[in-house]
Amino acid sequence: MDETVAEFIRRTILKIPMNEMMTILKAWDFLSENQLQTINFRQRKECLVQDLVGLCEEKCASINDAALLDIICKF
Repeated sequence: MDETVAEFIRRTILKIPMNEMMTILKAWDFLSENQLQTINFRQRKECLVQDLVGLCEEKCASINDAALLDIICKF
């Protein structure tokens, strides 16, 4: 995954309120339910974002995937 895509995903996730995080990530439907279950949503947001970006890197997220997350966040 390109560094620009990783940074875009990181910044987008940082904008998501914690109480809406799981709902938005499920709506995005890029990460599987099993992948989301491996994430500790009770940790600091910066650590959470690192874990999520790591999963996105493993799945080779594209700029289109990142843009879709950004669009979902704006609704």
